[in-house]
Formats: sequence, structure tokens, C-alpha cells
Amino acid sequence: MKIEARKTAMNAQKSHARRVLPKGGPVGLVLSAGGARGAYQIGCWKAFDERGLTFAAVSGSSIGALNGAFVCQGDPWSATDFWQELAGHGILKPDYRRLRRLAARLSLDLALLFAPVPNVRALRFLKYAVASMRLLSRHGTLGMLSAEGLIGLDVFSPLLERYLDVKKVLAQSTPLFVTAYRFPAKSCPRGKSLWFRVQDFGEEEAKKMLQASMSLPGIFPSVAINDGFYRDGGIALWAPIRPLYEAGFRRIVILATRAGFSFDPKDYPDCSVLVVKPKRSLGRFPYGTFRFTEPAVKEWIKQGYEDASKLLDKPVWTGWE
Repeated sequence: MKIEARKTAMNAQKSHARRVLPKGGPVGLVLSAGGARGAYQIGCWKAFDERGLTFAAVSGSSIGALNGAFVCQGDPWSATDFWQELAGHGILKPDYRRLRRLAARLSLDLALLFAPVPNVRALRFLKYAVASMRLLSRHGTLGMLSAEGLIGLDVFSPLLERYLDVKKVLAQSTPLFVTAYRFPAKSCPRGKSLWFRVQDFGEEEAKKMLQASMSLPGIFPSVAINDGFYRDGGIALWAPIRPLYEAGFRRIVILATRAGFSFDPKDYPDCSVLVVKPKRSLGRFPYGTFRFTEPAVKEWIKQGYEDASKLLDKPVWTGWE
């Protein structure tokens, strides 16, 4: 009943909302990475939604991919409730079983590294070479940390499933582009940022893509998708403008979680952009990124709403004709 009352009041408000996005073609929405600071984007979206503004496509990296799924679902109330509950969910509690396994591997790696060998240069070199290879391999400490992380992404899956209906997202006509970083491998030695249109895949694959885009190295595990392992999309594409630009969008709104965010318009010729970003810093990495607390989430949602509302009342468009 509470949600229905909010929807009724909001729809009445939308019917009187004035149009603040100029005519001239479809508008795409870009949501940046930012960890806990992604709460700011929910506040911004609420300001857009109150004015009856919708987007023809959405592109997100890391936490922006998750928020983008909520945007495609079209339910800012569920998104707000999710974030408020997430703040008290203890998402950053480490998995102590993983910690014990990690400690055991570290002990073996250190034992190999400091194992006594005859004072022969070739043998010492061989020992350090073998120790380094093990440390970086999937059998060593760093390899395990890279593959498994300290926290499993499944810790908040039940919470997310209560608020986000992936089937509904896939059924929407609004495409969602999710960016993820493909981890270096033999077939891709330098790694590569890739993006996926989730509506082109099934429900389980779409969930994997969202997980991969949020998988911060060393904290969360890598995610296997098709022929590779993928990680946090914010590693190389913090604000994923490119997927929308290459899809043909020339009017784009960016919701950035960093006060100092900027981009070079020359990289996107003939593109009109509105950037909504915090007037004051939300905190730097790692403090701001991992500040999943109730006071911070409430404050950032409120700040996003206020910043977006002020900007929408007098929008400043880059390159808008």
C-alpha cells in the first residue's frame, strides 16, 4: 500500500511536470562506477523521474550497471528501498572461510620463498622464479585472491532478487549496456573492456554480466562469461559513454559519482551531453567507495536529488544545438 501511494502521488506530479530535455532525438543515460557512492545516482534518477523524463537506452559500469538495471525496470521506489536495506546488510563482511584458505596458501608461498637452498646463484634464481610463478598462478595467494576475492557476490543476491526483476529488465524495450573488463589471458594478454547488451542474453547470463561489472579485483571474485573471466567495468571504462555513442546516440546524460569528473568532447563528435555530478566530493577511494552506511546512503540520495533538480531547472548542455 505504501508503494502504491507513492506511485499515485508521483504519477500526479509527473502529469504536471514541464519538459526540460530539448527535442531532437532519443536521449541515452550513462551511469558511472563509484561503489557506495552509486546511491547518489538514485537521487538523481528520482529527480528525472519526477519530471516524467525517460531514456531510450542505459549504459553502466560497476555499480552504475546495477543502477542501470533498476532504471530499465522503471521503479525508483524499489531502487531506493534496495539501497537503504543494502546499507545495513553488512555486504563488506569478509568470508572467513576464504580468509583461512588464503592464509594457508600464503604460508605455503612464504615457505617456498624462504626455503633454504645451497648458496649457488642458479639455485637461488630458480627458487625465486618458482616462488614467483606459484604466487601469481591460480594455485598461489595472488591467484586465489584474484579469482575468488575476499567476499562472495552471492552474499547480497537474495537481497537484490527481492527488489530487482531481471526478467522484467530483459523484457523492456530500453536496452541496457553493461560494461565489464576482460581479465588478461592467452587469447587477450592485455585485457580489454567490453560491453554487452543484456537483452541479447538469457536471465542467468544477464545476472552474470551484472555481477562481473561489479566485481572489484581483490574484493569480489572474477566471473566466467563464455570464453573469459570478467571484472569490474570501472577498471578501464569508468563512465561508459562509448557504448551509447557507438549505438548511435548523440544526446546523452551522464550521472557521475565524482565531483571532478570531466570528459573530452572531441572524443564524441556531434554529441550533446549533460553531466550531473556532485557539487561536493562524496569521498575518495577507498573510503567513499566502500562507505555502505545508512547515513551515507541517505545523504547521497538526497544530494543527488538536489543536484539533479537544480541542474534540470537550468540545464547546461555541452555541444547542444
